[in-house]
Amino acid sequence: MIYPGTNSLKKGTTMYKFRTTLGVALSVAAILSPLTLNSATADVFGGIEDTTITLQSPQLDETNTWDAQANQRLANGWVAQWGFGSGLIFQSSWAPVGSTINLTYNVKTNDGKPAPFTIVNLRINKAYSKSYSAVEVDGIRAKGEYRGDFDQANVRRRTDAFGNITFPLKHVDLESSSKEEPPSYTTKPIVEEDGDDDFHSQIMPEVHSEKKDHSVITEFQYYLPKSQVVVPATTPSITLVTPKLDQSNSVVNTVKNMKQAYAPIGGELVVVYKVIGDDGKTAVTNKVVTLSVNGGKSTLTAKTDPFGFAAFTVKNSDTKPNAAPSSLTAAMPTVSSAFATLTPAIEGTTPTVAEGVEFHYYRGITTSVSKSGKKFSLAVAIAGASGKSASVAVTGAKDSKVKIKSAMQIVNVPVTAGAKTVTVKIDGKSYTSKVTVK
Repeated sequence: MIYPGTNSLKKGTTMYKFRTTLGVALSVAAILSPLTLNSATADVFGGIEDTTITLQSPQLDETNTWDAQANQRLANGWVAQWGFGSGLIFQSSWAPVGSTINLTYNVKTNDGKPAPFTIVNLRINKAYSKSYSAVEVDGIRAKGEYRGDFDQANVRRRTDAFGNITFPLKHVDLESSSKEEPPSYTTKPIVEEDGDDDFHSQIMPEVHSEKKDHSVITEFQYYLPKSQVVVPATTPSITLVTPKLDQSNSVVNTVKNMKQAYAPIGGELVVVYKVIGDDGKTAVTNKVVTLSVNGGKSTLTAKTDPFGFAAFTVKNSDTKPNAAPSSLTAAMPTVSSAFATLTPAIEGTTPTVAEGVEFHYYRGITTSVSKSGKKFSLAVAIAGASGKSASVAVTGAKDSKVKIKSAMQIVNVPVTAGAKTVTVKIDGKSYTSKVTVK
């Protein structure tokens, strides 16, 4: 029997060489608006070049994947032979039939900064992967039918203010379309020579292209569990995985004993927790995590997946933002007009760790650049101004006026290379951002 643990997890899976060149939503009384962040956003597929995409959940390594080093050598070969972006990661693991895995990614630009509000294309059962398992995301199904150089399905979402994005990957195949339960996560799958019993799904997130991105390919082999695994969890640990908050993008409130961060008004934030059992190392699966908002004024619930991760999408609906901070690490307002304090809990347990987090929301803009061929596009994300009018001025471009129709609206401006100052006026107040287009 395999256990969905962490450091103790072991796992297995198969993979094919490519022949290509290849939430939960909640309204929270708070406000959202990006700071002067120089990041990248694309409104059409094939936008930002040279992005680095990393898998935040599940957390996979050589302890819970099969042939980790050999599979990574394959990935290195794809980079050398087929032109995939450097740093490509390939990992293969196991998952039970009928499960939903919370795939959470972080996207950064080539300068290491988050890429907020950027479109990510999730390539499901990707081209040449011979993925024979049927899975779906957001109701869009990959049927498990081999399509050669075509992906079986594609789903696009935007990253949040921290450059994070999550996709629920649901296995929808028959129990007969699966393997026997492996003895451990590091067990290599046994596959018949014709490959018809290789029931797996292979996933790859993409922003620009497989050649321009530095991405990760993840594969799951599906098995039929022999019995239900129950991990003792009377005193679990519930730790925050996403967003990754540190001294560069947050502060610590020692009185509340939690991290605090600024976020743009009116948008969504991906919040992911990892739950570990009483032994301090084994993941707790299929357990409901309740996220209490502002002391229980509202709540969100989500179940942990086969790897012990519970993913939430926290949506802000405030209308009275805080003043824009001077930096992401500026002191939090003494009296906040828009905030969300999030505290995780599991009914019937007394967690040893339950990491809360607090977001303070403000109105502002976030600027980002995408490049397609020799042309540049500057995306201006305007947060927390739904129903208002805004004027947008960019160095070297024609001024424009727009009617803001959503909590987070993106205005695209064609630009040339060089230093740009972006000024957005809303209700007589100016919001500025500086970005270098190159």
